Order: sequence, then structure tokens, then C-alpha cells
Amino acid sequence: MKNAEDSWSADDENNRYEQIDPEEGWDTELASDLVGSTLYVGLTFVDHNGVVKRREQIFGIVQSVSITAGIKLLRTNGETFTMAPVLDAIDPGDRDRYQLGADDEPVENPDFVAWITAIEPLRS
Repeated sequence: MKNAEDSWSADDENNRYEQIDPEEGWDTELASDLVGSTLYVGLTFVDHNGVVKRREQIFGIVQSVSITAGIKLLRTNGETFTMAPVLDAIDPGDRDRYQLGADDEPVENPDFVAWITAIEPLRS
């Protein structure tokens, strides 16, 4: 496992996200703990009225965590997935089975879980 200095970065060449003020919610201990751990992400996409459009589950091993580059996972299919660095959405996983939809592959006992709802903006 990487040491804390290698596992997350406040300055990353892939600046994808607005800088988060470390005093306002960046949990360096959680960011470090995530690297090398398994993460199950349940994504729900809704329109501006709250109607569910689709759901997607992502599962993989966290490769890196950066305030500006996000959380990068290596999925079981070999693809990389990057999510926003929203540590508040991440909780320790329960000894349980997770499956967002009937067609999704069940995931057993992930180290961490995240539940994220993406809201489509109102377009004029």
C-alpha cells in the first residue's frame, strides 16, 4: 500500500475539479485510506423534476485520490472511472451484497460505498 504522501495530492497535473478548501471538508485520512481499497459507487441520474432517468453501478479498486483530479478507480473490466472528489458521499461498506439493478453484477463486501445522485439541469 502507498504511504499517505503518495496516495493523495493537493496539486495534480490533471486539474479537473475546482479546488476544495482543506479546512472545509477534505478528509486527508479518508483520502489516504481509500487508495488500494475497493469502492462501490451507486449512481442515479435524475431530470430536473427528480424523475429517475437511469442508474449505474461502478465497482473497482481506488488507484488515486486528488482534491483536483478526483477519485480514480480501476474497474473489474480494466477501464478507469474518475469521479468527483466528494469524500462526504463515501462511507465504509457493510458486510453485505450490493446490487443497484437486477441486471447488475452483485458486489460483495466492498471496503467503501458511495451513493451519488446527478441532477440534470433545467434547460430553457
